[in-house]
Amino acid sequence: MHPSQATRLEVDLLGEVEVPADALHGAQTQRAVANFPLGHERPLGSYPDLIIGLLQVKQAAAEANLQTGLLDPVIATPIVQSARTLIEQGAGNLFPVHRLHGGGGTSANMNANEVLANMAEELLGGRRGEYHRVHPNDHVNLHQSTNDVYPTACHVAVVRTWPGLQKAVAGLATSLRGFGQEAGGTPRLARTCLQDAVESSFADLFGGYATNLERGIRRVETAVDTLHAVNLGGTAIGRSDGVPTPYFDTVIATLRDVTGDSEYRRADDLFDAAQNPDDLAAVAAALDLLAQGLRKIAQDLRLLSSGPEGGLGELGLPPVQPGSSIMPGKVNPVIPEFAIHLCLQAAGHHSVCRAALGLGELDLNVWESALTFNLLDSMGLLAQAASSLDVRCVQGLTVDIAQNRQHANSLVPLLSRLARTHGYATVAAVCREAGNDPSRTRELLRLRGIG
Repeated sequence: MHPSQATRLEVDLLGEVEVPADALHGAQTQRAVANFPLGHERPLGSYPDLIIGLLQVKQAAAEANLQTGLLDPVIATPIVQSARTLIEQGAGNLFPVHRLHGGGGTSANMNANEVLANMAEELLGGRRGEYHRVHPNDHVNLHQSTNDVYPTACHVAVVRTWPGLQKAVAGLATSLRGFGQEAGGTPRLARTCLQDAVESSFADLFGGYATNLERGIRRVETAVDTLHAVNLGGTAIGRSDGVPTPYFDTVIATLRDVTGDSEYRRADDLFDAAQNPDDLAAVAAALDLLAQGLRKIAQDLRLLSSGPEGGLGELGLPPVQPGSSIMPGKVNPVIPEFAIHLCLQAAGHHSVCRAALGLGELDLNVWESALTFNLLDSMGLLAQAASSLDVRCVQGLTVDIAQNRQHANSLVPLLSRLARTHGYATVAAVCREAGNDPSRTRELLRLRGIG
């Protein structure tokens, strides 16, 4: 903290802490800021869906405590009002803690507790940092633990982020299928093992791309839906016997109301939910498969557009920028390459999620942050990859009809057709005699009257 900055003095378990005088956060958040320096990394506040999820959980808990008479309306009402205000107006600048802080999410939870307590305190006529009227732990965190609040917020964040990715991938799938149908009348040469195979069509190839992405959407959607099962009410390790029954029976319903999502439900086994965030890891695995599909499509677009004279040259990608500082006229497939970069990075995020799942020990997996933020980053990358491929590449594709017809009339497709009418062995004998020489093969086929 800059020595000239005005501060206020707060006290926590470890003693006195200087907090910026105008900060809505308090002592524990300030310790986290000092303990986990950002460097070039990102704070919690740079993830709006996570902050909204955290505030929605806090609002739901306060409303449950209010409805069941466990929290005085004088205290509960300004907490709820403060949460609503921050959800509507945005609160990223109020959450400065490193996204990968230690402590299993405690700093994130306390950041929310302190901000809401100070806002509520001021609404009741007090001053931030006093906590005379509203206390971060006693009131905002009433009947909660970091270990049920933070995982629930993480689930909410991923559920909230998914529709954006779904829309981007679905849009790309639609464009791919549409292009395939438009270009379906142009014959093309299929390849297997990067070798000539049989005659095909762009409807076949691009329809396959679209189906892969649509299956990927369904796979991720199924995984994301499991995140509606949350452990809110399970407190520290899944043991809810310290939570009043009225609150326990109400808080999931208030979460549904606050989020506007009726699918939220309590996890079947709260101890399992505290120990094993494999539901988040399952979303990561589904995203990884989606990334592989997107990467394959981008790679194929590079191959099919390679050239202009020494490559396949069957598709034309929309030129978006010059491709060389030394070779005039060169234009590179930069959009597919951009998408591939993003997909590779997303695959790296999946690796972190898999490792974080395996690091859980005993009664709690404290690596929820690594899972959640890598998931959110992966979803953002894949949405950008799909959208860029769609808008700046696929929607501007062109077909070189002459090149495709020439390739479709090449030797191997001809041999495949002849094998169906004259037998595989007969045609193979000609190929063997020609010794892999296409011109000689054609000549022998003509001489034997089967070509």
